[in-house]
Amino acid sequence: MNVEGQRAFRNRSSMIRFYIVILMILFVTVIPFVYVVSASFQSEWSIKTGTTSLIPHEWTIQNYINILSNKEGSTAFALYLWNSIKVSFGTCILSMVVSVIAAYGLSRFEFAGRELLAQLMLFLYVFPTILAIFPIYNILAKMKLINTHIGLILVHTTLVAPFCTWLLRSFFDAIPKEIEESAKVDGAGRILIILKILVPLAAPGMLAAGMYSLIYSWGEYMFASILIDSGTLKTIPVALATYMNHIDQKWGLLLAGCSLNFVPLLIFFFPFLKTFLRGFMAGAVKA
Repeated sequence: MNVEGQRAFRNRSSMIRFYIVILMILFVTVIPFVYVVSASFQSEWSIKTGTTSLIPHEWTIQNYINILSNKEGSTAFALYLWNSIKVSFGTCILSMVVSVIAAYGLSRFEFAGRELLAQLMLFLYVFPTILAIFPIYNILAKMKLINTHIGLILVHTTLVAPFCTWLLRSFFDAIPKEIEESAKVDGAGRILIILKILVPLAAPGMLAAGMYSLIYSWGEYMFASILIDSGTLKTIPVALATYMNHIDQKWGLLLAGCSLNFVPLLIFFFPFLKTFLRGFMAGAVKA
């Protein structure tokens, strides 16, 4: 075998090993979700006795009927779903407003400590968020926002806005300032420039940041469980925990609820998957 043949063989071997590793990672990542969905179509007895299988021998939709039709699941689960939609989209919208303004300031204005401030936005994620529970709870209590969706939206926005700002700043930096200056000559104000020029040009970054904030808020449990006491205001992650207690464990309802919890995210996420990934990758490269 000549040198070129050996090189081609090594390249093919490297690619085969690369794809094997990727498939193994996908398998480990995806199989728990597949098992949850599969188990949700099996009987409560099978789940509790541990006789479930990845491919069910006997299918049943009784768990979904229970969670969507009976008094405990029907009204409550629909309400939990609506609560999650309100909190997640509220967080997404508010975090986008805050992040666009902050990212524009970091990108276009020169001031002392600008780069340090930008780096601190990511450095904040080094610390566990549980350390902020006590001060956040006290602040919201003084504002009378405990047990309200507004308070939870503010907390979620606080948690996601630094990363969204860092991501959007990289997109704004890549937009030539000459475009903005030309718009100023034509009489456009700063707000109009941001809305009509910068935001459309940074659309992939906006989508990536918006989806990140929405997904984070949808699955956040710790602050939602502490700040929300009322059963009618719970989001889905907190509500699903109520199916498990020291007296009774309703595994069928829990697995069915978890499976239904995936559906809205799949509906929102998959149509924009390529743009979402492109926005994240572009933001990381530009940063």
